[in-house]
Amino acid sequence: MVSKFSIFFLKYKFQIGAAILLFTTLASLTFLVKTSLENQQKELTAVSNEQKIASLSAQVKSLLKVNNQLQNEDTRATLTTINNTIEKYETVKNKSADYKNQGVDTASVDSQFPTAVDLILQKKYSEADALLTKLDTDLETALKAKQAADAAKPKTTTTTTTSTCSSVPTSGYCQLSVKVGSTSFSVYLVAGNVSSVWTDTANSDNCADNCPTKALASYVSADGGYAGINGTYFCPPDYSSCAGKVSSFDFPVYNSNLKKWINEDKLAWTNRAMMAFTSSSAVFYPTANSYSGLGGIKAGIVNFPGLLQNGQNIVGNYTLTSAQQTKGNRGGVGVKGSTVYLVITKSATVNDLAEIMKSMGISNALNLDGGGSSALYYNGSYKVGPGRALPNALILK
Repeated sequence: MVSKFSIFFLKYKFQIGAAILLFTTLASLTFLVKTSLENQQKELTAVSNEQKIASLSAQVKSLLKVNNQLQNEDTRATLTTINNTIEKYETVKNKSADYKNQGVDTASVDSQFPTAVDLILQKKYSEADALLTKLDTDLETALKAKQAADAAKPKTTTTTTTSTCSSVPTSGYCQLSVKVGSTSFSVYLVAGNVSSVWTDTANSDNCADNCPTKALASYVSADGGYAGINGTYFCPPDYSSCAGKVSSFDFPVYNSNLKKWINEDKLAWTNRAMMAFTSSSAVFYPTANSYSGLGGIKAGIVNFPGLLQNGQNIVGNYTLTSAQQTKGNRGGVGVKGSTVYLVITKSATVNDLAEIMKSMGISNALNLDGGGSSALYYNGSYKVGPGRALPNALILK
């Protein structure tokens, strides 16, 4: 662990550096950035790999913020390269945790993450990027190998409720094949009436760390529902970057039982969208901070990005993370008329999910959490999942 003194020293050091940066010439800025990063890397030799990456990432983001104000193109290019490499490391590492949660053997990939960290700290960014690209490919290969092995297993005589459909239903569950361009996606969906939507949280008030969670089936059962899907992005316990904020989420969710917003103070945050429900309709807000109240609200959930508005793909209106642009499990909630759709698809990007839902004729849609948290429940059984225990969920009742 980094001592309190070390953390204080790093913060204090940056504050001095930032003050100097704001009042020096652009040439001095380049020199100070280089020196700051070199010193930062030297000071991190005694801490863990995760602490090294977290500290370096914070330093780079802070310097990027200052440099954006001064418009130094060369310095920004260097900082952006470092930042992008760190983000790629975090994306691939989190993806490995997700796949491991799904039963994929990720040991050979996990063993190479320390090498990636060393390359980043040695400023060998192109080598680190190449290694991370290879590890990402290795994860996809391992996932496909597991899927092939699962498919080859002898079928048991236990009941499997696989229900396929050739067109988009207006009620019930089915598995649908949707083609986007030349790619076909398997889509698992539940359709119901917008009046049946209920949103719930495991916590009764805002929570910053070690927050309560429940299985999706428990939400559905406790709320007297028949179907449900995982809710917002949150910080899962198997992500090392989530230490100190385990199972927390900063997205507002309306607790239908308590009739109040959890994280209501975050409604003003930008780059987020909202789906809210009354007893007879659904209202989509492409920017959640435009919400100023809704008469008769009984359910609501905020996440990002918004997927569709009036049938048009609006994903490009949001700043996406690297993870959202990689293939993986994706979940979303969409509305067409008086019908609400709970949707999960696999091996898709967030943009793929938007195009899938557009092909289904859905008018307005919001992205939900995905990856190892993906879960879809209907009439007593999981159709996808169960995934992780969840701090919030969307239920049909």
